[in-house]
Amino acid sequence: MKIQNNFDWELVWLNRKMTYSKRIPSKSISKIQNAWERSKKFGVNPFQKQVSRNVTSNELIDHQERNEKLLYYAEKNLKPLIPFLEDSETFITIGDTNGLLLESYGGNDVKKQAGKINFLPGAVWSEETAGTNAIGTVINNKKPIQILFTEHFSEGWHDWFCAAAPILNPFTEELMGVLDLSGKWKNINSHTLGLAISKANNITKQIEGFLYQEGLTMNPFLMTLLGSLEDGVMIVDGKKNILKMNEIMKSFIPSIEKDQSLIAHPQIERLLDSILSNKQSMVEEEIWMSHKNERFICTAHPIVMDHNHLLGVFVRLRKSILTIQATNKGKTIDERPIKKNSEAYTFDHMIGSSPDFVKVVKKAKKAATLSSTLLLNGESGTGKEWFAQSIHNASERANQPFIALNCGAIPRELVASELFGYAQGAFTGARNKGNPGKFELANGGTIFLDEIGDMPLDAQVHLLRVLEERVVTRIGGNTPIPVDVRVIAATHKNLYEAVENGTFRKDLYFRLRVIQLEIPSLRERAEDIPLFVHHFIRQLSGEFGKKRIDVHPETMDYLQSHSWTGNIRELKNVVEQALFNMEGDLILPCDLPPEVLEGKEEREESEKNQLILAIENADKNISKAAERLGVSRTTMYRKMKKYGITI
Repeated sequence: MKIQNNFDWELVWLNRKMTYSKRIPSKSISKIQNAWERSKKFGVNPFQKQVSRNVTSNELIDHQERNEKLLYYAEKNLKPLIPFLEDSETFITIGDTNGLLLESYGGNDVKKQAGKINFLPGAVWSEETAGTNAIGTVINNKKPIQILFTEHFSEGWHDWFCAAAPILNPFTEELMGVLDLSGKWKNINSHTLGLAISKANNITKQIEGFLYQEGLTMNPFLMTLLGSLEDGVMIVDGKKNILKMNEIMKSFIPSIEKDQSLIAHPQIERLLDSILSNKQSMVEEEIWMSHKNERFICTAHPIVMDHNHLLGVFVRLRKSILTIQATNKGKTIDERPIKKNSEAYTFDHMIGSSPDFVKVVKKAKKAATLSSTLLLNGESGTGKEWFAQSIHNASERANQPFIALNCGAIPRELVASELFGYAQGAFTGARNKGNPGKFELANGGTIFLDEIGDMPLDAQVHLLRVLEERVVTRIGGNTPIPVDVRVIAATHKNLYEAVENGTFRKDLYFRLRVIQLEIPSLRERAEDIPLFVHHFIRQLSGEFGKKRIDVHPETMDYLQSHSWTGNIRELKNVVEQALFNMEGDLILPCDLPPEVLEGKEEREESEKNQLILAIENADKNISKAAERLGVSRTTMYRKMKKYGITI
C-alpha cells in the first residue's frame, strides 16, 4: 500500500530509533537509512499492518515450478532444521529475485503469527511493497543483512526481526533467490544472521554441484567430474568467458589459460552461438584444432536451472576416434581383420549417465580386467552386444578376434556346426576340407553368444565341454582342438526358470553365470532418453538431407513417458520415423508414431489417479502426500495443476 509522502520523515525515524535503541543496537544504520530512503521514494505506507500484494495460487505454483531446483536444494538443506525452528518460534522463508515468497519452513504457531502480516508464500516482500525488510534489501544490494524491529520501514512488522542472505549463481554472482530467517523479538540470537548466511552458501554450493552434474549427465558417459583422464571439460558463462576447466582441456588448448575467453577460438565459439541464441539444445561436431594438427569431437549444451537461470554452457572436448587410431602404434580398429565389416564399440561410445547405467558400466569395466565367463541379462534391444564388445575392447584380448553369434537367429540344427565347426564329409554338402566353427575363429579373443537361452539342448552339451576342457571337436570329427577363448553369453530370458522347466541345462547355467551383469531397460533410465534421441538424430539426419534438427520439449516429454518395450532399438526406429515425418527443423509431437502418443495419455491418467489417491489418504495434506509419493511439494503442486486437481 502506498501513501502520499506528507509525514515528517526525520521525526518518525528519530522517534523509532530512540524508542527501541535499548533493545538491540543496529550495526547497519547507514544501510537501513538508505533502505528507508528508497521506501520513501517508492511511496510505501509506513503505517501498514499487512502486505497487500499477492499472486494467485496458480501463479504461485508457476513461480514454484520455475524455481523447482532452487526449492529442492533449499528443502534438502533446511528440512533437518525444522524441529529446531519449531522450538525457537522462528521460521525460514525462500523468496525469488522479485521478493515473492515461494516456500516457508517452521512451526505452525509462528506461521500463524506471520499470517497476520501476510508473510507467507504468495506474498511479495520487495522494498517497493513492504518497505525496508531483509528480503527486499538483499534483493537490492545482494549482501546479507539483518533488519531488527523498528528498522523495518512499516510499523506492521516492528515486533519482528529478519536476517536474510542471497543465494547466488556460483559463477556469475547473479542473484537466484533469498533465504530469510524471521521471528519475534524475544527469539533474536547473535548467530541468526550467520545461520542464514551459512544455509544460503550451502544452497549455492549445491547448485554449483548441480551445474557440474547436469553437465556430466548431458554428455555421453563422462563419469569423472572435471577430472577425466581423456576428456577436456570446461564451463563457460553467457559471455563466453571460461569459468572452470580441467587440466586436460588446458593441454588440448595451451593458450586458453591466458585468453580466458572462447572468442579467440572461433570453432568452439560458433557452437556456443548456437546454444546461446536458443537455436539448439545441444550441439556436437567434429572440429579441427590446427595448432595440434588433430581432430576433436566438441560437445556443448546449456546448463539451465529452473527454466530461466542460465548457469553456463558445458563444453566437452575429446579426441576423435581417427586421432586415437592414428596414435595407437600404427594400428587402427579397422585394421583388425574381424572388424572390417562391423562397428567396434568401446566404453567411450556408451551413452547414458543414469545411476543404474553408470553402476553396470563400472562393473563391466571391472569385468574387462578378468578372463572369467560372463553372462549378460537384459531385455531385447538394451545393448547387450555393445557391452560385450566394449568389454572385449577394454581387455587384454582387444587386438584379437571378437566373434558374435545369435543363437536364436540360425536354424536349431545348424547351431552346433556354427559353433564348433564340422569335419570333412560330416554331412551331405559339407566342404571338402571341413569348416572351422566360431570358437576356432575366436581363438585368442572373445566369443559372444547372444540369446543363449535359445540354444538347443544337444548343443548345450558341446558348449559345456568347451567351457570345462577348453577344447572343441568339430561335428563329424574326433580330434580335440585347444582353444583360448573368453565366453560372454547374453539372454533376455530368465535362465533359472528355463532350468526349472527343463529347457536349459543346470550345469551349463552355473558354468555361464560366473559373473553376471544386469543391463537396465530404457524405461529404467528415462533420463538418458534425450541423449539417445540427439545421438540418433546426428546419426540419421544426413540420410534425410537435414543438418540442424531440434526436438520440441513436449515431444521429448512423450518420448520419456513411453514404455519402450523394444528399448534402444525401438527408440532408434521411432526417431527415424519422426525424421521422415517432420517438416522443417523441429520434431513436433505430431511427428511421432501413434503408439507413442497414445501411451502417454494412458500413463498420465494412471498418474492422476495415484495423485488423487495419495491426497485422499493423506487427508488432503499435500506435504504428506508428496512424501508418500517420493516427490517434492513443488513437484506435487505442479502435477496437481497439470491434471486440474484441487483440494
